[in-house]
Amino acid sequence: MATHSTSIPAKPDLVIIGAGVVGLWCALKASRQGLSAVVVEKGRIGQGASGGILGALMPHRPSGWTDTKAFQLAALLSLETEVTHLEAATGLSCGYARCGRVMPIGSQPNLIEHARWQAGSQAAWPAASPSGTAVSWNILRDAPDPAWPALKPGSVAYSSDTLSARINPRKLLAALAAAIQPEVVIAENSEVTSIFDNAEVVLTDGTRLAPGRVVVAAGHESFGLLQPVLQRQLGWGVKGQAVLLRPRCRSFDGMPIIYHRGTYVIAHEDGMVAVGSTSQRNFTSPDVDEAVSQDLVQRAVELCPGLADADIVEQWAGVRPRAAGRDPILGTLPDASRIIVASGGFKITLGIAHRMADAALAFATGAPSELPDGFAVQQHALATV
Repeated sequence: MATHSTSIPAKPDLVIIGAGVVGLWCALKASRQGLSAVVVEKGRIGQGASGGILGALMPHRPSGWTDTKAFQLAALLSLETEVTHLEAATGLSCGYARCGRVMPIGSQPNLIEHARWQAGSQAAWPAASPSGTAVSWNILRDAPDPAWPALKPGSVAYSSDTLSARINPRKLLAALAAAIQPEVVIAENSEVTSIFDNAEVVLTDGTRLAPGRVVVAAGHESFGLLQPVLQRQLGWGVKGQAVLLRPRCRSFDGMPIIYHRGTYVIAHEDGMVAVGSTSQRNFTSPDVDEAVSQDLVQRAVELCPGLADADIVEQWAGVRPRAAGRDPILGTLPDASRIIVASGGFKITLGIAHRMADAALAFATGAPSELPDGFAVQQHALATV
């Protein structure tokens, strides 16, 4: 939906920059707290990395446990309940399922490494998810289910966890957008040119907004918007690609996420299989590279030969936000406390966006918020871009 700038409230409680998954969760949380909010989007809802096709929700490896890994784990577990409530409120499916994950293990040294992760999961993970589903990490000597399309041959064993899940990013965005309207104004095709220390926001058509607080949740473009205020970059964009396939010969329904050496194979509820993803910091174009797509398909077929004759439905490319300090960025600017940053989640953003929104709203309202120290803006400002 496009909203003309003249119909945007000039003094809302919050202006949220970016209508991706973080921005829309922020808008929903603000609406629930009775705050007036405006979402300002340069293009259209989900135009950036949030509107992808992969939808992997996978935990960090449970070794070398940190408060950042604990934050992500809590977010992945609570997302199950959040999505249930969102679907009930809107009547829309988000394509969520706690499908688990399987990782082929190719060598004895890798098996030892996976066994270490399994041991770490026993110490760090809960016994069950909020719905009561058992949460565990197991090492299997044989392929987990002969009914699935054949996995890569020659594996020593398989890692299998029941914590990983998948979601349809576009369906999630549609449900979030439906949940916040008409209470929240979503102004698409409204680009921000400037943000000032006092939280004033200026749009390209000259419209000036004077909210109580600004939440900058514009993905990798957040870094450029904040640079004039901070006088330094907090991160950069990393291009990723994915491919959506339609299998011909057999159903992939109910299959867990297959992951091996950076390649994901994810079967969605609509029968499509998403394959990804790549990471490219130095790129000349954000658009799809056909050669990269073909390589992704080849890697997917090596993992799951049942995809050999699948049709390519869509090729996707997007730029994800990578923070300089590696952790997500959540907090107020050091010398501009009315400006709140919620960005930099990189590959884990989809699974933690609702918790990022909780933190952003806590900063906006003055409520207490416990976050890992590495999330603070100051920590990222000290890191090397």
